[in-house]
Amino acid sequence: MIHAGGATEGLLVSLAAFRSRLADLAGLGWARAGALDLALPAAILIVIWSMFDQLGRQIGGISFGLLWPVLTAVAVVALRIRPFGRRGGWLGSTLVAGVVVSWILYDLLLWGGSGHLYDLNVYLGAAGRWLDGGQPYMTAAVSAWPSNPRYDFLLYPPPLLPVFGLLSRLPEAPVDAAWTIGMVACSYRAYRLLGLSRPMSVAMLAFPPVMIGFESGNIAGLTFLLFAASMRAGGALVVNGLFKAQTGLPALWLLRQRRWRAILAGLAALAVIVVVTLPFVGVDSWRAWWDGLGYRAASQGAVPSMFGYSLARYLPGALFAALCLVLIGVALLLRGRPGLAALGLASIFASPALWPHGFAFALPALLMLESGTAVWLLLGAGAVGSNIWLLFYGGWLAVVAARRLPAGRLHPLVGTDGPWPRPLMRRQTREPGGPRPLGPVSPVAVVKVSAGAEPD
Repeated sequence: MIHAGGATEGLLVSLAAFRSRLADLAGLGWARAGALDLALPAAILIVIWSMFDQLGRQIGGISFGLLWPVLTAVAVVALRIRPFGRRGGWLGSTLVAGVVVSWILYDLLLWGGSGHLYDLNVYLGAAGRWLDGGQPYMTAAVSAWPSNPRYDFLLYPPPLLPVFGLLSRLPEAPVDAAWTIGMVACSYRAYRLLGLSRPMSVAMLAFPPVMIGFESGNIAGLTFLLFAASMRAGGALVVNGLFKAQTGLPALWLLRQRRWRAILAGLAALAVIVVVTLPFVGVDSWRAWWDGLGYRAASQGAVPSMFGYSLARYLPGALFAALCLVLIGVALLLRGRPGLAALGLASIFASPALWPHGFAFALPALLMLESGTAVWLLLGAGAVGSNIWLLFYGGWLAVVAARRLPAGRLHPLVGTDGPWPRPLMRRQTREPGGPRPLGPVSPVAVVKVSAGAEPD
């Protein structure tokens, strides 16, 4: 027994040491040559490299590659005044300005294309057919995308049909505008709940994965809000399962935390929604929805683009399912905020069809990184194309590493104890590699945070 206990204690000590070394790595304190911080110029170069494919694209007749440095220079001057004051130095301001300007330019290219609000038109078209007596869900596998979004099929369960059905009968332009504004408002509120300042929350609306959600008319802004609101209202995690199974996956965190009242509240809300809408949608619509999901899965083999960015496209089904379970299991080993953020990451991987707006669920984990330079590096380098998976990998590094307070003047949550922040009576910051901040005044919280644990 004593031997077994000693072996367990040794394993825990080794695990704690490993997590501490990961935190040292993520903190970028090692990226120095004497007093010279090498992380900032390296981050700037990596962000430039990540946007290389965009440099030749034209915006109003001017290339992305020309507009980016010019507008970044203007923004750097502004950042030296407001809202960041003189925090971070010239290189820090250049990194932040360059990243945000690259987002805005990419957004302009995005909105300069065609086929906007595709997802919203799918919702309205499918619900409109339902009101007319047709089928909103797939009745057979397909071998090509529909020629028009209004002919596409709904993936969400029947309780949403009456909502979208009502919207389908209203004038199109006001619905489009109100829906887009509503999703923008949801995302802004989500950022605020995560602890971001008002200026930073506004800037983050331009983050391409989130902007793609606005441009496509997807409901992702609402699902992200429900995820972000869960620290205050845990039942929101259960309600999030109303949209897709993977958006409800973080509800497992409530079991891990033994938040039974939140679980009951969420289940009660779902029950009310189902019971109230059942007389309108009927039992058969539930069966049709379930069958439609099966037809959608069968269609993905013939139309691989239906996978989006999901790794399910490249992995055998059994392996994909096994990896999902492993990630969920690792996430459930973590307590408190890291555990919730990790389940957000697991929900990304578990998505059988994954689009850029789904990566918003990686942001709470990403903001747990100690280094502000690391946060901005990933927000810049992981904003476009397949590089978006950097958000996922960086998020896992953050949640698996020992917890440390946001450090460095560039960190979006500097002065707090991380995403979903708790009040700090004394705010302290440090540069990566400098002395460890004392953190919250509560001695118990200080011990837990410095040990890499999450205080209750």
